Amino acid sequence: MKPGMRAILLLLASANASAATGVNGIVSVSPAHPGPQRIGESASASMQGASIVILDAQRSVVAHATTNADGHFSVTVAPGEYSVEVDVGKARLPRCGTAQASVQDGQVAHVELACDSGMR
Repeated sequence: MKPGMRAILLLLASANASAATGVNGIVSVSPAHPGPQRIGESASASMQGASIVILDAQRSVVAHATTNADGHFSVTVAPGEYSVEVDVGKARLPRCGTAQASVQDGQVAHVELACDSGMR
């Protein structure tokens, strides 16, 4: 492949990647360990393997995602207003909040979800 053609393909690929529409975010849980917080230790940790649900205005599930080792997730959805939640099933803990995402065409809305582990 000619060097000029490779540059054009890379430019097209990056233009398509930036045109993505969806939601991404991070999920953390705290406290991350029982007992008092120690100097130099973070009180929160990334929540790996969390099941994420994206709900539309009628509370219908429109997408699912799973957090990676760093607690990050990303999902493609159409432009619109969404609620983003961690699905903990019937478990009482962790308790996680809900984030609102306003997705515009060609943009990715970023959310952060914090969960309470219940450890004290």
